[in-house]
Amino acid sequence: MNAAYGAVLVCLALALWDLLRIVRRNPPRWRDRLSLGVWAGAGTLAAERWTPGWMTVLAWTVAALCVLGAAAATVLQTTVPSIPSVEEHQLRQRVLALCGPDSPESTTVGVSSTGFVAVRTRGPRLPVMAARLERGCPFCFVEEILTAVGEDAERAVERYRDEHSRGVNTMAVLTRATTGARRRRTEILPMTGNRKPFPHAGCRTHALL
Repeated sequence: MNAAYGAVLVCLALALWDLLRIVRRNPPRWRDRLSLGVWAGAGTLAAERWTPGWMTVLAWTVAALCVLGAAAATVLQTTVPSIPSVEEHQLRQRVLALCGPDSPESTTVGVSSTGFVAVRTRGPRLPVMAARLERGCPFCFVEEILTAVGEDAERAVERYRDEHSRGVNTMAVLTRATTGARRRRTEILPMTGNRKPFPHAGCRTHALL
């Protein structure tokens, strides 16, 4: 196989990798779409010019797959409610605000089986929040919230981590004991409808695979 064939294969492989990133990321980044178009186009043009025959057929097939895959991903992402991606410090500020002395009486924080952080409150206001971290481990995020506002935080974190290691997906229920209290009573309870923890956590402590 000469250099031309190798170059075409590299372009097609990079195009497929960009397609995978578009499908997995919601919403997809514009640079992934741009990169997909560049690599698919470059691979097809190179195949047409330097590697006629089966390589050209393969290049057009991959290009068509990329176009159809990107289009299908766009349709799904516009019709299915999307989970926004946020920076960890931004989400932490919002969750800690929900656990302040004048905030709702109960706040629940957990990680879905698909990896986003879910926050629910009980009280006069009933906001429901779901967000995916741009970087970092969502389970570590929950533990940081427990440490920041929970009573007997070390024991709560230990139980949360132990349940996770046994393959049980749990949530932290943080309840204000008295009006104006800065620390919250903590319960670690099984997640409803998300029995298995997200397996692809971004740290060694919580990774299950």
